[in-house]
Amino acid sequence: MKPLPISSPRGFSLVEVTIAMAIAAIGILSVIGLIPQGMETMREATDQAVEGRIHQQILSELQMADFDALDTVYNSASGPLQFYYDDQGEEIGDSGSGALRDGSVHVYTARVTVPKSTGGSLPQSVGGASYAGFSFEGPGGPANAYARPVVVEVAAVGNKGTEFKFDEEDNRRMISTYQSTLVKLGQDFTAAPATP
Repeated sequence: MKPLPISSPRGFSLVEVTIAMAIAAIGILSVIGLIPQGMETMREATDQAVEGRIHQQILSELQMADFDALDTVYNSASGPLQFYYDDQGEEIGDSGSGALRDGSVHVYTARVTVPKSTGGSLPQSVGGASYAGFSFEGPGGPANAYARPVVVEVAAVGNKGTEFKFDEEDNRRMISTYQSTLVKLGQDFTAAPATP
């Protein structure tokens, strides 16, 4: 009987190794190419979550404030108040207290506009129209003294030591605008007096 030949193990050829490396390189480069898009998506999602939190925090503060004093508190001679927040959405100051003078780093800036009950105006981000009050009876009806619009504009700016200019055209893309209505509780809306 003739012995069976012992076969030696066969390796991969150079062509096979080259093709396998090319396929692996294409796969790795595709995954690496997705990383910047994923990081941008994650940053945008984080900004939206923090900006929404800031809006809710401001609304809570407004609801607890004296409704009749909103004109004097939120409409200073220099314009609407701006509030400054860190990267987690925690307030670190406002434009009234001069929080930026010491060089504090803030990531988010919020501007709160509560139009005056008579003769106010809305910010440019919502059209910049004049405001003569809410009417629950339709156009031309008497203004209700117990309801006021609130516009909260939030921008992820990452400024250090400077105020963010909300009304500049180049900055509009950075601003998220939230519109709400603030209502004085405990009032009968059907018998609300007209504002003077």
